[in-house]
Order: sequence, then C-alpha cells, then structure tokens
Amino acid sequence: MKLNKPLNTAIALLLTVSAFSTAHAASDNTEITLSHTYAPYVNFTGTAPGASRFYDNGDVLNFIFPVQVNLGTMGLASNVSGDCDLDFSTQNNFKLRHTVNNDDLANYRIIYRTVTFEETSNPQLSIPCNTNPTDLDFILVGWSLAGFDAFIPAGIYRDVVTVTVTTQ
Repeated sequence: MKLNKPLNTAIALLLTVSAFSTAHAASDNTEITLSHTYAPYVNFTGTAPGASRFYDNGDVLNFIFPVQVNLGTMGLASNVSGDCDLDFSTQNNFKLRHTVNNDDLANYRIIYRTVTFEETSNPQLSIPCNTNPTDLDFILVGWSLAGFDAFIPAGIYRDVVTVTVTTQ
C-alpha cells in the first residue's frame, strides 16, 4: 500500500517532533546543607549542690569530739562521655570563720567518694561525667574550743565551699 506524500510528511514530522521533545528533558538540582551545634554540658545533681546548711554545736560535736555530718548528696549529669575533674576550694581555706570578728572556730574536712579534701591535702578528683549522687560529708578536724560553748564568741562561723567540675 502506498501512502500519499502529505501523509508521509505528517508522520515524519510527528516522529521528528516527538523524538526532539523527549531528547531535551528539563532538569534541576539543589544542595541541602545539614548543620548541628554541639554544646557539651555537665551539671551537678543531688541535694548538696546549691544548698546552705546550718548546724549548731550539738550537730557537729560530741563534747569535744568531732562528728561526721552529712551535707547531702552530689553527682554529675552530662552529655559528655568519659571523666570529669572535680576541684574543691573554700573562701576560708577549710576553716569555719566568725562572720564579724574573723576568729577561726575550727578546721574541717570534706569527704566525697572516700576522698578527703582539707587545708593540707586538696587533691583533684576524677570521676565519670555521669555519676549517681553519693554522700558529701564534713567533719571538724582535731580538738578545738568548739566543744566548750562558754569560750566561743557568739555568732555565725561559716565557710563557702566551691566545687568546680571540668570535662576532660
């Protein structure tokens, strides 16, 4: 069967247009930038951090003998794995000092995780950055006039303990 010339031309034109339009498809691309900011943190947990404790002689002494007193508990919570360093320091170098006349009542020790911190020995302690709260205690050191109420000037004797934690 013989096709006429205008029909052949139309079919050829359709095939050419069809082939041309599929050979030139549209395209596009884009970039997506993903960013994340990581801010490490470490926080104290437990009942001792941030607390103020008030004791009278009967709480810290049995006559002239010091009694170990619990200050509460302390631990760490962090998004950092590994260990953290703890440093203990005090305003009065581990001494309870009268807030008005600056007389010292007694030296004391802090005990945390079986490590003792005091005026003559203040080691740096490394513990896991995620640590359950454990006891934090203090005890007066040696004999003092603290057991003899009549010899002690009335007033408040205090010190402020600062615990600094640093991730390794």
